[in-house]
Amino acid sequence: MAGRPNLFIIGAMKSGTTSLHNYLDMHPDIAMSEEKEPGYFVEELSLKRGESWYASLFESDTRYRYRGESSTHYTKLPLYRGVAERLFRFAPEARLIYVMRDPFERAVSHYWHAVRDVHHGGELRRMIMAVTEQPSDYLAFSDYAMQLEPYIELFGRDALFTLTFESLVRDPQQEINRIFAWLGLQRHSIGEHSSQAHNQKPANIVGVAGAGILNHIQYSGVWDRISPLVPSRLKEWAKALAYKKIDAADRTAELETLRSLIADTQQRHIESSSRLLNRDFPEWTKAGTTTRARSGSAPENVRTAVNARHPIAAPPH
Repeated sequence: MAGRPNLFIIGAMKSGTTSLHNYLDMHPDIAMSEEKEPGYFVEELSLKRGESWYASLFESDTRYRYRGESSTHYTKLPLYRGVAERLFRFAPEARLIYVMRDPFERAVSHYWHAVRDVHHGGELRRMIMAVTEQPSDYLAFSDYAMQLEPYIELFGRDALFTLTFESLVRDPQQEINRIFAWLGLQRHSIGEHSSQAHNQKPANIVGVAGAGILNHIQYSGVWDRISPLVPSRLKEWAKALAYKKIDAADRTAELETLRSLIADTQQRHIESSSRLLNRDFPEWTKAGTTTRARSGSAPENVRTAVNARHPIAAPPH
């Protein structure tokens, strides 16, 4: 296969993978695919498009030592299974890069991404309801140990480079130099590029209402069947009807309540990641994931009510 890729940014979603993809592409020995998120090794997405289509995404010029792509869909257990195995069968000598972000901040950014995703219906629930009712997405994608274990088992620890979103934003050149060294490449300047992460939550979205018939339709089997047939303009109109702005104070209160509700789960995820990767994450403490020590727990009646309806359990490791 001409231009066979051997470098993969496998996630995590909403952790700066777009910036990293662009930085890597600046090196003269690396050619990253023009199309980001091809998702080829996900059976439910692009696998059916075939290997010829996948090959067409990559440069065939032999001067490149690495050809790569970035698909955060590759670390979305339990939504997409068997991805690590397919990628290993395709490129057993591949190098893998995984970017992690403070789990709480990643989940919040994930939520706002879902709110804006009109093509898939858009998230209409309020943040607390969405995260606690759907932990298999919003919280599981921040369980970095669970996401990485299949890759480490197949490829080995040395084939995986991990970094954090926070360190990439703080000093992108330093982090990219570390990656170039790991790849056996000479340093290369990425210039005066902004360290601001891509795809941040837009300032004009301050909240959504999570009630009404539109919300019930969207999260049903009926919507899964009819969504591809609904024009985007109609989806946008319906979504606008469901939105209700909330003020900054209410938004802050909602964030703090959510932090407390999911603090135990996210702390377990951080600890399992630390054990698996043999490193700590001091850059996340300030961001508020260990909120019990900083701001206390959510009111007991709120915690009990939510957990009784939507228990949040750590996936087994």
